Amino acid sequence: MRRNTNYKVLMVSITLSLLFIIVGANVFIVSIFGYHVNSKTSLKEKINGIHQVENELLAKRGTITDRNGTVLAQDVPSFTLYASLDTSRLNPDKSPAHVFDKETTATQISSIINLSYEETLAILNSDAKQVEFGNAGKYLSLDQKNKLVEMEIPGLGFYEIISRNYPLAPFAPNILGFSRFDEAGNIQKGQLGVELLYNDELTGVNGYESYQKDGDGYILKQIESHIDEPEDGSNIKLTLDRGIQETLENAMEGMSDDEKVKAKEVWGAVVEIKTGRILGWGEYPAFDPNDPNTNWNSRGVQYSFEPGSTMKTFTIASAIDQGVYDGLSTFDSGPFHVGLKDGKVVRLSSSQNAVHTITNANNTNYGQMTYDYGYAMSSNVMIAEMMSGPLDIEKFHENLLQLGFFKPVNMDRIVDVSGVDLWDHPLDKLTNGFGQGSTVTMLQMIQAYSAIFGNGTTVKPYIIDEILNPNTNEVIHKGQTIYGNKVYKETTAKQVQTNMREVVSLGSGMRFDIDEVTMIGKTGTAQYVAPGVAGYSDTEYIFSSILAFPYDDPEVMVYTAYRANLGHSINAQANYVKDVLRKVISTYDFQEDNPGYIEQATLNTVNNFVNIGIDEAYESLRGKGYQPVVIGDGARVISQYPLGGSKLLSNEFVLLYTGDNGIIMPDMNGWSLKQVRNFMAISNLQFTLNGTGFVQHQSLASGSIITPESEVVIDLD
Repeated sequence: MRRNTNYKVLMVSITLSLLFIIVGANVFIVSIFGYHVNSKTSLKEKINGIHQVENELLAKRGTITDRNGTVLAQDVPSFTLYASLDTSRLNPDKSPAHVFDKETTATQISSIINLSYEETLAILNSDAKQVEFGNAGKYLSLDQKNKLVEMEIPGLGFYEIISRNYPLAPFAPNILGFSRFDEAGNIQKGQLGVELLYNDELTGVNGYESYQKDGDGYILKQIESHIDEPEDGSNIKLTLDRGIQETLENAMEGMSDDEKVKAKEVWGAVVEIKTGRILGWGEYPAFDPNDPNTNWNSRGVQYSFEPGSTMKTFTIASAIDQGVYDGLSTFDSGPFHVGLKDGKVVRLSSSQNAVHTITNANNTNYGQMTYDYGYAMSSNVMIAEMMSGPLDIEKFHENLLQLGFFKPVNMDRIVDVSGVDLWDHPLDKLTNGFGQGSTVTMLQMIQAYSAIFGNGTTVKPYIIDEILNPNTNEVIHKGQTIYGNKVYKETTAKQVQTNMREVVSLGSGMRFDIDEVTMIGKTGTAQYVAPGVAGYSDTEYIFSSILAFPYDDPEVMVYTAYRANLGHSINAQANYVKDVLRKVISTYDFQEDNPGYIEQATLNTVNNFVNIGIDEAYESLRGKGYQPVVIGDGARVISQYPLGGSKLLSNEFVLLYTGDNGIIMPDMNGWSLKQVRNFMAISNLQFTLNGTGFVQHQSLASGSIITPESEVVIDLD
C-alpha cells in the first residue's frame, strides 16, 4: 500500500516538473523570441504592431458666394488613387491585398479615370511597391471613387484630399481666381483673384487626431486618444449678382462670336451708382489656368487704354462747373487747324502753319452747330473749341485728378495700374479733352462717372460685400460705401445728365435706347495701340459706352469696352448690351414714371425755319409729330432750337422765337430742366429755378404775358 502511494507521488512530481519545464520554456521563448509556441503566434509581431497614429484633420476653406448666397466656390472631398504592387501584402484571410491581374485592373481603372489602358498598364508594370497615376489619378470625385470601389479591385486604395469646386465655372474667373491644393502643406492655397487676395481669411487651421492602433489596424479604444478640431476658413460674400453676371458674360461672348462684330476682346462692369457695389464684372476671353497662352491680367484693372469720347463728358462738366458753358451757342464744326501761340493752342483759318488738324469722326462737317448738339454727336471739334477757348484747362486737369484718374483705385486689395497722365505739350492737353493721349482703366472710369451720375461726388467701387464667421455667420467685415472727392456741384451733374440724355435720344448713343426705361449715356471710340508695336493700329479700335438709368435719378451704370476692326456693325454690338440693360432692369424692377419719357418716337431731321412764316413753320413741325413752342408774337421765325439740320425724336419740343414782344408763358408742367433752360436762353428771359429733374410747379400761369420784369419761379423735382 505504501509502495503504491509513493508511486503516485512520484508521478505527480514528474508531471508537475514537466509542466514547469514546458511553461518555463514557453515563457523563456516568448520573452526572448516573442513567439507563443502553443498558438504558433509571433507575439513580438503583435506587440511591435501597436503604434501611435497622428492624422491631420483638414480645415474647410471658406465658401465664396454671390450677393444672394449662390455658391461660386467651395471645398469638396476628392481622392488620389494608388495601387499596391507588393506581392507580400495579404488580407487577414490570406487573399491578395495587391494588384495581381494587371491587365484586367488596367482595363477597369482606365474606364473611370482619364488615362488610356496602355498608360495605366505601364504604371502597373512598374518595379515600385506602390504607384499612383499622375494627374489623372488625382482629384477624383466621390462618384469616381465609388465606381472603382464597387469593382472590388484588389490592391487599390485612396488618399482623401480637398479640392476646390466652382459650380458655375466659368463665372467671373478674373475676379474669383482659383486655388490649388498644396500637398506639402496639406492645404488649399489661392493662386489668383479673391482666392489669392483673401487667402488668409479663406484658409482655415488644420487640426489633428492622435490614437493607438494595433498591427491589424484596430484602434485601441481603451487607450486615450486626443483630437484638436480644425478651424474652418471664413466665408466671403461678393457684391456680384449671378443673373446679371451671367448675362454680361453671355453678351461678351456673343460680341466675340457674332460675325457682324467679331470683337477680339471685351470687358465691362455693372455698378450700383449710389453705393459702388459691383453687380457684374466681365472679361472675354477670360483667363484659363489650363491654357499656357491665357491672359492672366485683368483688363478691368491692369490694362490702361485711351478712353476716347467717353472723356468728353468730364470736359463739358468742367466747363459747366466753371460757368463757361453755353450749350445753345454755336461753333464751326469744320476742321480745327491747331496753331500754337504763347504756349497755348489757337485755331487757325487754314492748315498752313498748323501743327495738327482735328476733325470729327469720319471727317464729318456739320457746319454751324450748338455745343449741346456737338456733345450729343460727339464732336471732337467742339471739344477743341472749348479747350482752346473759355475753359480753364488746368482746372479741367485738376478735376481729372480729383476724379481719380492716373492713380490706383485700390479696390478691395486688387492691384490696379495707374494709367498715363500725358500733360506736358499744349497739343497733349488739347487731345485729353476728347480722350486721346492719356490712358485710364475701366475701374477709374467707373469711379469717375459715379460723380456725374450722382451729385458730383465720387463713389469708390467695391466687390467684397461681407466676410462671415463659418460657424456663427457673424459678420467679420462689411463692405461700405466710400465717398471720395466732391468734384462738381450737384447742379453741374444734373445738367450733364440732361446732355447725356440727348446723346441717347438723338446723338451717337441712339442704338442703346430702349423702351423699358429712359437711358442716358455716352459713347467713345479710340485708336488701339498693340503691345510692343509702335504707333496706332490702322484697323483696330477700342469702342466703349457708359450708360445709366433711370434718367431722372440714375441708379445703375453699365460700362462696356471692346476691341474690334473699324467698320463692324455697332448696332449688332448694341443688341448684346441691351440684353444686359434689360436684365438689370428686370432684376431691380424699375418702375419709371417720367413725364418726359417717350414710348413711341421716330427720328427725323428738323428743317431750318429761320425767316419762314410762323404759321408755316408751326404746321410743318406738327405734321412731323413735334411739339412747336412759339416764343413772341412776330410773324416770322427769328431763331429756333434745335437748329435746322439737327436730328430729333418726334414728340420733342422745338422752340420758335419770333421776337421779344408778346411772349406767352407756356404750360411747363413736365418739362425737363434742359427744356426750361433752352426756353430761357432763346427768349433772353431769366427764371428762378428750384431743384432739378422735371417741372412740378410754375409761379406764372400758362397763357400769361411774360416781360423782362416778370419774376417767374419754376419748381422742379
